[in-house]
Amino acid sequence: MNINKEPRVRRGGAAEEDLTAKKIIKKAKRAKRLGVFFTCFSLLAALCTLLFSLFIYSSIPFFSYWRAIWVETAMTTMNHRWLATSFIPGYQIDKIMNESVNPDVIGGADALVTTSPSTDNTPPETLPTEPADPDPLDQLELKVGDKDYAGNTVLINDIEEGLVVSEISRGSFKGKIMLIDDPARVYVGSTPYPGEKGLRIRAMMEHYGAVAGINGSGFDDPYENGDGGTVVGLTCSMGNYWGNYANYYGSIVLTEDNKLVVGNISVWKGYNIRDGIQFGPVLIANGEAQVKGSAGYGLHPRTAIGQREDGVIAFLVIDGRDVTHSIGCTVGDMATILLEYGIVNAACCDGGASSVLAYNGEVITKNCSLNPAYGRPLPNAFLVRSKRDIENAES
Repeated sequence: MNINKEPRVRRGGAAEEDLTAKKIIKKAKRAKRLGVFFTCFSLLAALCTLLFSLFIYSSIPFFSYWRAIWVETAMTTMNHRWLATSFIPGYQIDKIMNESVNPDVIGGADALVTTSPSTDNTPPETLPTEPADPDPLDQLELKVGDKDYAGNTVLINDIEEGLVVSEISRGSFKGKIMLIDDPARVYVGSTPYPGEKGLRIRAMMEHYGAVAGINGSGFDDPYENGDGGTVVGLTCSMGNYWGNYANYYGSIVLTEDNKLVVGNISVWKGYNIRDGIQFGPVLIANGEAQVKGSAGYGLHPRTAIGQREDGVIAFLVIDGRDVTHSIGCTVGDMATILLEYGIVNAACCDGGASSVLAYNGEVITKNCSLNPAYGRPLPNAFLVRSKRDIENAES
């Protein structure tokens, strides 16, 4: 009996020893995997710490540029400044944000004519507006799909309405530019409910019977829930004034002679101003770019209005805040595009989720608001009067 049992004990002992060896090997492999994991984690953490330190403190141009873009973009929003203030030192933010554009520049100042002595911005009496002879676009013969003279693809060529729309596509951002042949047809339309609520661009166009439009002034916008009812700055819609002059914004006005004037117009009353808003910065003044790069304004969706020497008006809207489509652009990018179209005076309107270009009753840019097909409620807009309506009124 004892002889028969001994082999079983020896076999059992060998099995236990084999099992123990497997456990040891398994533990060793697990320890090795954990070691590799912690080594990789430590290296990744060290790399992240290094990159973070370089991003915050380095003077290397690459990091300096993107640090400035990050800070400017965050600090020029209403409710997302914490994206910069939560981890970037205040002295760095102050240093970046102290870069600014010339606040005293005026583009097209020679078009301003004094009509009466004045020292304040109280609304003047409504002055008559004489329409200018239309200056036809020099590219109305282009077909959809052709390249315009700035090298961009024509998307819309409405000969009857004197409008051409081209696509803007520059790497990380996209948008559209509209050229309007007759500046006399461009004006500011305001919400019919000032102090109460604004109108979305399509409703604004329908209210005025406009064929096209872009957003205009900024507005009181707590927590990005503003209803467009309280305009920021002074605005004039066909001689009717609303709001209060804001020293921190420039002016974007159209004169009775249908000239666009942009910049520091500290007193509106007494000048030959028929329509206008306040915003900025000035992008181009008297044919010269006034901004380079981000100029303290970061990357955002943007809207601008400009005018060529021959009177043609440009509406430019760049989409943003969508990494799959367009992240937004700098004010320098806006100036560059407009200069390619021969624009001599131009300035930014309100941007961000308000940026929108509409034509023929539809939004034709990719607005980043919660309601992209309609955009946000606006206090006012630069609109284009339909030629058909003018012809019907004259007949």
